Parts: sequence; C-alpha cells; structure tokens
Amino acid sequence: MIIKSKRSFLCVLQLKGLQSLVNLKKLPTWAKPDSDEPPPWAKGEGKENSSKQNFEVPFFVYLLASAITAIAAIGSIFEYVNQRPVFGIVNTDSILYAPLLGFFAFTGIPTSAFLWFKSVQAANKEADEQDKRDGYL
Repeated sequence: MIIKSKRSFLCVLQLKGLQSLVNLKKLPTWAKPDSDEPPPWAKGEGKENSSKQNFEVPFFVYLLASAITAIAAIGSIFEYVNQRPVFGIVNTDSILYAPLLGFFAFTGIPTSAFLWFKSVQAANKEADEQDKRDGYL
C-alpha cells in the first residue's frame, strides 16, 4: 500500500514473520533467531582469564586524586597569601611555614596535571577495550 502526499511518499509493507525481515535486512549471525552465537559484547563473559593478573587503576581514581591535589595546591597558595596557619598547626612565624606551603604549591599543581592526564589515558583505554568487546574496532 502506498500513500501519496504533497511532501513525501510513505510506504507500508506487510511482513509475514521474521524470515521476511531477515531477507530484507542483512543481520549478523549472532542476531538470527536460531543462532547460538553470543553477541560481540558477551563473548568474553563467563571465561576466567588467568593471564590478566595485573590490576589497572580505574580512571575515576586518577581524576579524584587530581582534584584533591589541585585543591590542596591552590589552598596552599591562598594560605601563604593570607598568612594563615598551615592546617591550623604551623604558624606563620615558623621556619617550616614557607617551605611547607611552597612544597605543596609547586609539586601539587604539576602532580594534579599529571594525574588528570593519566585519568584521560585510562578512560580512553577503557573505552577502546569496550569498543573491541562490542565489535566496533
């Protein structure tokens, strides 16, 4: 049945069962009704891979550590500028005041940037592995 309108054509097909749909559209072997093959994202499930014994830190751990380090570094700069005691313990007249804040500020910002970079790398690696499991790569 074809319905004509001024702007477009609308075609309506009446199919008899799933076989007609399979003939119209090429389905992968795992998607056919009688197939026992699992989909690409489920192929590795149920198998214990003993060769993968190394633990990789998830990306959100790197990201959280980066945020905490950046907050500590910026906070150290504010404490130095405002002449507040470090963590309420080391007073401004202490010999350790400037070196301690300088250590947090000068090492914290590059460390935070490095941890953020590692977070992006880990997230990209996890995404690539998921794409491989899904059959996209």
